[in-house]
Formats: sequence, C-alpha cells, structure tokens
Amino acid sequence: MTKRVFDTLGAFLGLVVCTPLFVVLALLIKMDSRGPVLFRQVRVGRGFRPFCLYKFRTMALDASQKGGELTIGEDPRVTRIGRFLRQLKLDELPQLFNVLIGDMSLVGPRPEVAYYVEKFKEDYHDVLTVRPGLTDLASLKYIDEQGMLGKVDKPEDEYTNTILPEKIRLAKLYIEHASLAFDLAVIAQTLLQLLGLRSVILKVTDRDNHDEVAFLEGSVIFQLITKYRRPIIITLDLALIVLAYYLAFWLRFDGHIPEDASQLLLKTLPGLLVIRGIAFMIFRLNEGLWRYISIWDLKKITGGVLAGTIVFYGLVKWGFGITGYPRSIFIIDSILLIGFLCGIRLAVRIFRERKVLRKTKRVLIIGAGDAGENIVREMQSHSTSSYTPIGFVDDDVSKVSKRIHGIKVLGTRQDLSRILHTHKPEEVLVALPGTNSAVLRDITALLAPFNVRIKTLPNLGDILEGKVTISQIRDLAIEDLLQRPPRGVGSSASAKFNRWEAGLGNRGWRIYWFGTLPPNCRACPQSTYPI
Repeated sequence: MTKRVFDTLGAFLGLVVCTPLFVVLALLIKMDSRGPVLFRQVRVGRGFRPFCLYKFRTMALDASQKGGELTIGEDPRVTRIGRFLRQLKLDELPQLFNVLIGDMSLVGPRPEVAYYVEKFKEDYHDVLTVRPGLTDLASLKYIDEQGMLGKVDKPEDEYTNTILPEKIRLAKLYIEHASLAFDLAVIAQTLLQLLGLRSVILKVTDRDNHDEVAFLEGSVIFQLITKYRRPIIITLDLALIVLAYYLAFWLRFDGHIPEDASQLLLKTLPGLLVIRGIAFMIFRLNEGLWRYISIWDLKKITGGVLAGTIVFYGLVKWGFGITGYPRSIFIIDSILLIGFLCGIRLAVRIFRERKVLRKTKRVLIIGAGDAGENIVREMQSHSTSSYTPIGFVDDDVSKVSKRIHGIKVLGTRQDLSRILHTHKPEEVLVALPGTNSAVLRDITALLAPFNVRIKTLPNLGDILEGKVTISQIRDLAIEDLLQRPPRGVGSSASAKFNRWEAGLGNRGWRIYWFGTLPPNCRACPQSTYPI
C-alpha cells in the first residue's frame, strides 16, 4: 500500500514537472520524422497480465518490418532525435502514465515482451509477483545495453543466454529486499548515472560476487565521508545544536518568536556553540563509530548535552546577567538535542545494516528463547549474513503471534506443516541447544516430507556465555538424533573427553565406559558406550 501511494504521488509530480518537456519533445519528434509521437507496445505485467506500454517514438515508422525486438548498436532504424532520447532515457518518460494508472511502478523489474517471458516462464512466475518498473537494478547495470549488444557477433544469443538471465537474477534480488528506502536509492542512482556519475549511491556487482548490491561503499560519496569523517561529524553536531536551540524557542513561543526573544537567541547562540562544542569533545562524541552506536554512546550523548546545558545556564545567568531568559528553553533544547544526536547516529547504523543486499536463505527458527533471539539479532546486525529469518516456531503458546526483533512467532511444532507450506523456508534452524534427542527426532520426522535443510546450534553453555554466532550454525548430524553426546560440539569438558578418546584410539586401544559419563555429557545411564 505504501509503495503504491509513493508510486502514484511520484508519477503525478513527475508528469506535472515534465509537461513542458513533453511538449518540446513531441514537437521535435514530429519535426524529425513521419509518424506518431508515442510508441505503444504490449508488455507482460504483474500476474502475466498484458498491458500497453508507452514510450516516445525513437524509430522510423516501419521499424518493425526492418528488424527484430532488440535495438543493437548504431541501429539504422533509430531517428536522429531518437538517439538523443535513448541516450538520456527520455523516451521512457511517458511510462509515468503507466505508473499512474497502476500498470507499472517507479521501481521494479523492467517489463518484457511475451516472446522473452515465454522463454523463461518459470522464472517469471517469481518476477511477475510485483509490478514492472521504470527502473531497476538491471537498468543500472545495463544502462548501455544497446551498445553492449552492438559489440557481439550474435546479439540475440547474447541477450537470451547472458543478459536476460542476469536481469531476472537482479529482479529476484530486488523483490527479496524491496523497500521504500531501496526504491529511493535506485531512483537516485539512476538519475546520477544518466548524468555520468557512476556508483555514487548504489553499486550493482557481478554475478560471481555473492549476489551483492552495495550501498555507498566504494563510491565517491563513501570515499569523501571516510576522508573527512571528523570534520563532517563536528559540522553536523554544530548544525544540530543550532537547530535544536531554534526549535526550542519556536516551541516555547508557539511558533511565533517575538523580536526580543530573537535578539536573545542570537546573543546567546555563539556561547552555546562554544560550550557544547567543548562538552562534546570532553565526552568524546566525535570519536565513536556511528555504525556501532550502543548504550555507551547514548550515555555519552546524554552526559555531554546535560553538562553543556548546566554550564550554559551559568553563562546566561551570571555571565550575560539575563534575568528574563525562559527556563523552559534549557529543558526543551536539551531534550531535542539528545533526540537529534541519537537519531542521526541510529539512522546511520540502520543504513549500515542494510548496506549490502545479497541473495540470502530464508530460514525458519524453531525455538523462540534466548538462543533464537541471539541468532536473529546477529543475522539482522551483520550485513554479510547469508540468512533471512522469516519466523519462529515455539511450543510456548503464549509466544505465538508475538514478535522478537520484528520476527513473528508463527506457531507451535504442531503447526509446522502449515507454516512450511505457507512460508516456504529454504532451511530450518533448530535453536534448542541442549534439547534431548527425542525432541530432535520428532522435529526431523515432521520436516521429513519437505525439501528443507535442517541446521542446529552449539550447546546451552555457549548460549549462556554469549558465544553463539552465525558461524556456529551447522547441519544436523546423525549423532544429534542418538542418545549419546554429539561429537565436535558441547562444553569444554566434552571437548577434553573427546580428545582423550582420540588419543587412546590412535594407540589402538578399545575402551568401554560403564555407568556414568562426565557431568557435561548427555547420555542414558546403565548403557555401554564405545569410547
């Protein structure tokens, strides 16, 4: 719903702004060659529904009789004004009408003709779950597709075997990570690339590079921010100090700051900037990495702001000798400034966590306890994680429909069949460290009819000590289903026990343990275990 509202408003504003340009381009097209101003072609839209796509005409009137669907290199069918329109992608602007009426979106997989959709119909079942768009990741990567095809001997084969499969891959990648922020990044980078600025906001990497789409990193903006990081932070902090101070006056006087209050603001502002600047240096607010903002940073921000406010209060009262200064300004200014400083740092951290979009595996997590919470938090905070959590399963019915880090508890073990049918995870992670083998066998039996890989975590001791990481996720082994300690996992005691076993085994000894195993080893009593 949000995306559709964004598309409608964007298309409407675009049409209003571009109306004079449309008139000029229409006149140029009519003067340049015979034929209509607009080119219409049937493309395949969402749910395989055909629709009429609009473009400015860039080819001669009889172009369809002189060549195929592809435009290759210096295609003689393209008119003089058509080359100019294609170079700047201005021929695509009439598709704003398609966006406005709901056939297309501003950002989405580029629409294809039925001929190519039929060739990859299975893939397009996934791609055409969303509206096609004016621009997308493939548009950024193949912004000069016409020139690329002109350099190969068999353009049709190149498009069918190389370019179109890559477009489909990028379309699926976009669908997996679609969001309003992502759409804005794609639109911004499209405009910048048309102006000749490459990889400024967003960079589309090659197929062999882990399916990544990286925001900012390696770009001109990223390099400038890295080089001048501290001056930028100081400048932003000073700007936020001024903004918070002005808004404090604005709120105190209900949006109408009197002349005498304005004079008071201007008189005290330089002193406030100096005091807060020194306080921020003392509290080291310009040293922290915003991408790793934590409780430590929030404490430092709060301390720095409050310390500065106390000193500034003294300056106003005893330094300037101002008696009519509104005391509420001190409180409002402090609250606003803390909010601004924390907000901008949190925004950078959130953006950083979304910096890299890669092809990830959809994972369902069984166990909404401490282990599940830990592993989901790590999946979400690491941009290089290859997992996307889609939901929890937990036998505690009180947790059902609740959310942990935004991930919903979808049901209990009895609901596994329905959940797998509905959400189609690629892997199931059993986040139940220390659980008995009977539970694992039961879970395995429930998952047997489905084509999913089953993964598990280390033992409970590692969870409680905070040692669980994504790297410790492993495939469920046969030992996990047996009534004996899993090999290669477990506490330090189990690890030492296994090393002792290996040492004896290397000497050709065969020892059996009767009775009780070491305390940290899970086993059934009164059994015989080959060690």
